[in-house]
Amino acid sequence: MKSNNGVYQLNSQKNNFSRNSTSKNPYNLEKIIEKYKNLAKEALSGGDKFLHESYLQHSDHFSRILSEVNTLKTKNNIDDKSQTVEVSKNENE
Repeated sequence: MKSNNGVYQLNSQKNNFSRNSTSKNPYNLEKIIEKYKNLAKEALSGGDKFLHESYLQHSDHFSRILSEVNTLKTKNNIDDKSQTVEVSKNENE
C-alpha cells in the first residue's frame, strides 16, 4: 500500500510469530531446530562454512523462540495456580 507522500506502508496486520502455529506447539519448534542443526552438519561436511553458520543462526533463532514459549507457558501455569488458590480461599471464607 502506498501513501500520499510516496512511502510504502505495510498492512496494519502485524507479522508476529505468535500467530504462527509453531509457537503454540513446542514440539514443532524442536523439529525445526533439529532440522537446521542437521542442515548445518551437512553444509560443514560439504565444506560450506558460510552456509553452516547460516543454518546455525537459524537454529539459534528458533531455540530462543522455544525458550520464550516455555517461559510464557511456565508463567501462565504459575498464574493459573495462584488464581486457583485465590478462588479456593475466597470460597472458604
